[in-house]
Amino acid sequence: MVAGLPAIVRALHTLARAKCGRAVVIAPGLDRMPAPVATEAARLVPELGWAVAASGDNLADLPADTPVLQAETLVAGALPDLAGAARLGGGPAALAPMPEVLSRRALAAAARQIIKATAKPGDGIVSRHVNRPISQACSRLVLRLFPHARPLHATFGTAALALAMTAALLSGTPAGLVAGALLFQAASIFDGVDGEIARATLRASPRGAALDSLVDALTNLACVAGVSWNLYCQGQGRAAMAGAAGLVVMGLGLWILGRHSRRSAEGMTFNALKDRFSQRPSRLKQWLTWLTMRDFYALVGAVLIASGFAAFALYAFAVVAAGWFIVVVTVMTREPA
Repeated sequence: MVAGLPAIVRALHTLARAKCGRAVVIAPGLDRMPAPVATEAARLVPELGWAVAASGDNLADLPADTPVLQAETLVAGALPDLAGAARLGGGPAALAPMPEVLSRRALAAAARQIIKATAKPGDGIVSRHVNRPISQACSRLVLRLFPHARPLHATFGTAALALAMTAALLSGTPAGLVAGALLFQAASIFDGVDGEIARATLRASPRGAALDSLVDALTNLACVAGVSWNLYCQGQGRAAMAGAAGLVVMGLGLWILGRHSRRSAEGMTFNALKDRFSQRPSRLKQWLTWLTMRDFYALVGAVLIASGFAAFALYAFAVVAAGWFIVVVTVMTREPA
């Protein structure tokens, strides 16, 4: 297993992307594919014809110019240079195995490269420099300890952190407030793991992305509502009202987006709104986009709350929510019905 997928399947997937029509896997002592490997191969490379052989003795009848490729060079997804690949010309003797130590090192390096490549171009400042390195380390650990882990398992992990955060905030105590803020930041970091596992194991899907977005939205709402309740319990009613007002404004904006999305064939989601807002890029718009991304406000909110400025965080949230609502209304009025 290399980053959650069998190395053989990764090699076959790379060959399929290179428009190869057939492949033979030479694996000493292996006369047939194990069932899990065959299942993954059927999922990812149904169009590629492949066979398994325990040795290269039965390849003598293949054309002399048959490419011979070490699987360790393919597992990271690089397209092979078939024209420059080693040729079978000399017969099975050309299939000299890679030394075991070097092979393991190559696979381990490929796993790190695969996980590193799961970063998203649209990552914000905090995500790029803080959250993503930590979440990718978590992804590597999860896939090493639980090679058959699925993105859904990581989504459940984020949901569990969100539930713990909510319980801490609803305690109504100063300690619960700080714990909730730290758990919110932890959920923001761990939120990247499901997407990284999905991209690393080639399991990304619209359904998984929708579930991830739903968990994100509920976590955000639960955090603001929980902080508002916590401060209300501590006698800070005005700050709690500011948080509640921000939630109402954000809910109204999401309702407008959802209504427009149902009417429009193209649809208008939260991310689509940011893309539309950034069509005419400027430094101001770029900073506004970064400031409204979850990675940024989760970290800033956690720092403010842990430093004793929870009330200020709610006031700031109300102001940002009002500004975001103005952007929603402005973009919607420019969109065709």
